[in-house]
Amino acid sequence: MKAETPVKTLLRWPGGKRRLLRSLLPLVPANATCYCEVFAGSAALLLNKERHPVEVVNDLNGDLVALLRNAHFHLPALMEEMRWFVASRRDFHEFAAQPGLTEIQRAARFLLRNRISFGGGMKSFGVAKTGSGVGFDRDEMSERLEGVRRRLNKVVVENLPYDRCLQNYDSKSSFFFLDPPYVGPSTGAYEGWGQKDMVEFRTRLDRLQGRWLLTINDSPDNRKLFSDCLVRPVATSNRLRNNRTTETASFGELIITPA
Repeated sequence: MKAETPVKTLLRWPGGKRRLLRSLLPLVPANATCYCEVFAGSAALLLNKERHPVEVVNDLNGDLVALLRNAHFHLPALMEEMRWFVASRRDFHEFAAQPGLTEIQRAARFLLRNRISFGGGMKSFGVAKTGSGVGFDRDEMSERLEGVRRRLNKVVVENLPYDRCLQNYDSKSSFFFLDPPYVGPSTGAYEGWGQKDMVEFRTRLDRLQGRWLLTINDSPDNRKLFSDCLVRPVATSNRLRNNRTTETASFGELIITPA
């Protein structure tokens, strides 16, 4: 269910779903009344699907939520704040903790740090030797912000734990897209889950009235946990790969729907 005018994402997000859109979009039902993206991240699926009557995007990351909110309500001020931004290593580190800023300033600095960090991981300054490497194109970012602002019209931006979000928006006509933290180490963008978290999550999914679509990292434990569902393994390029230390250019993911 692809949108007529897809919108480019603002963020470079570890585990973001832009590269899987071709596989995910056909699995989003057009007849759902309420569409809820429970773990927003870069919100790639929301930005590229057709609209539903009610749309919700949720994430616990307050900086991410504030960026979406300001892109929606205060776009000219947000764009003005970024007018003189450059891809500076010193700014990358100093913007991590600056007390006394307005919310618009914090949102702008969060966006800059994300765009110029290595793989969008927010931990280290990105270094690249090609024209497609890390940088901050202010003109392009202004276009992306405007596209996101238009797409967020009528979208509810939540900041809830996933269980509360599911509880609030569950119904027989709801559809949830779920891209929880992968089981494993944390990144700068989010805290990784343990297998116990994933087991609790599966238990919660079994209580839903609405339909759902899930993406998680491929592992024997996760395959076993969802063995009664429709499971499709896919390979995704590893955006946090370091060519000096990591040989693996891709990692496995699972696209899962109820049987």
